[in-house]
Amino acid sequence: MKPKIVLTLLLVAVAINACTQSNTFKIVGEIEGIADGDVVQLRTVENRLLSLFMQDTIRDGKFSFDGEVDSLKRLSLGVHGNNWPRVGLPIWISPGSRAKITGKGFYISTWSIKSNVKEQQEEEIYRDAMGELSSRFDSLYFLYHKSLDRMRQVDNDSTRAVSRRYSDQFNNINFIQHQRTLEVMTTRPVTESWIDRLALYAGFAAASAGYFSYPEENMKLLQDLYNRLSDEQKQGEKGQLIHRYIFPMEIIQEGQPMADAELYDPQGNTYKIDKDFRGKYLLLDFWGVGCAPCIAAFPEMKEIHEAYSDKLTIISISTDSEKVWKEGLERHQLPWVNLTDYLGTEGYASLYGAPGIPFYVLISPDGIVEKMWAGYKEGALKEKLKDILQ
Repeated sequence: MKPKIVLTLLLVAVAINACTQSNTFKIVGEIEGIADGDVVQLRTVENRLLSLFMQDTIRDGKFSFDGEVDSLKRLSLGVHGNNWPRVGLPIWISPGSRAKITGKGFYISTWSIKSNVKEQQEEEIYRDAMGELSSRFDSLYFLYHKSLDRMRQVDNDSTRAVSRRYSDQFNNINFIQHQRTLEVMTTRPVTESWIDRLALYAGFAAASAGYFSYPEENMKLLQDLYNRLSDEQKQGEKGQLIHRYIFPMEIIQEGQPMADAELYDPQGNTYKIDKDFRGKYLLLDFWGVGCAPCIAAFPEMKEIHEAYSDKLTIISISTDSEKVWKEGLERHQLPWVNLTDYLGTEGYASLYGAPGIPFYVLISPDGIVEKMWAGYKEGALKEKLKDILQ
């Protein structure tokens, strides 16, 4: 072989290897039947907190993202505009990844993604199993959020009934989507991402208990899938959490003694709730940085803390990761006790059956649970605590 040809081949090989080792990723979208001007956003997801990663404006039905990434990352793609449902499309990127998104219309759950990332290819297997449910869910979710917007303007029995109807309809479809996903899981190998997916759906089943009845057939599928785990996987942190979700322990009720647990402050010091905070009323506040109602409650909580700290101890218990939690504490400057067990809503919060956050538990000085409630609106805490704030 001539030296010139050999050199050319070597240069081509180096170029191919450089492309393979590149940290760049690229996502292109070509969607029919949509208007220009709306903004497509990629967001990172940590706990319930969404953070903007990149965005692009739709032009001629097209959008694209180019950038660099140093490891595998799961993002959520959404579109902002009056005609779009508020849902996210899971997008996996990694160094050297390429993805093309195609589809038609505003229901993004129906769009197709072709990618060289194996995690995205796995994701598409589950998304393909949804079939016509994807467009039905997006449609109802869109109508549900429109009804919420209407209810904020006119809050009466009629607008609340419309909102509940849409909520019930998309929850029913969501349960069918869960069933299809779990059925697909029975045919797939048990991998780390498979276990993560099982934990996700098991967690949803546990969280839904406070709002509606999770279908028995879905719970049976979850239990059967759990039994596919090896003994080692069952004893791991995720395996234990999944077991807690789908084989629930007895939940503490009002009038019963409070639950005790080992929790940590931002400096890493250990506390026992029952032993270390007896003697005054306790208000446990389960919260997260990405929870808007949780944050909205802080001004009222600060008023209560300043006026009644002699008779009431507030303990905010984070459901976030350590990094997100500490960043949130720095941002919001909460002047009371702040703790975590690093287990999210699956840890200490689950002992009280917390259906979501914000979730509050009022405990008497002798350790008895007096009240538990979820959600926040202005003045709600003072109303709930009025008997002791005198």
